[in-house]
Amino acid sequence: MNRKELSNKLKQARIESGLKQEEIAELMKLPVSGISVIEKGNRKVDVLELIKFAQYYAKPVEWFFKDEAKPNNQRWYDKDEKISEAFDLLQKAPVKYQKSCACAIIGFLKESGLVK
Repeated sequence: MNRKELSNKLKQARIESGLKQEEIAELMKLPVSGISVIEKGNRKVDVLELIKFAQYYAKPVEWFFKDEAKPNNQRWYDKDEKISEAFDLLQKAPVKYQKSCACAIIGFLKESGLVK
């Protein structure tokens, strides 16, 4: 994650928490301009600051690093590129064909003797 992505997440968290820049600046003991610079990605945030932001925004620290474009980034099948691609393609297939595709895969695995 780069600084710009983190700054966007910090701004999003502040807005979701209902705090204004002035309020978080006071809590963090920073000038309002400091919060603005952080949210624009023009200043690094150290670990201790990030922990404080997370507390004030009521978010776990991990939330700031979660890629919302890939909400299922922790799926077991994401560990293998081909398996992940297969699942993604299956999900993109028209709904009326998804079940028959899944049945074909199951049938292949069982008939081939690869699984019981």
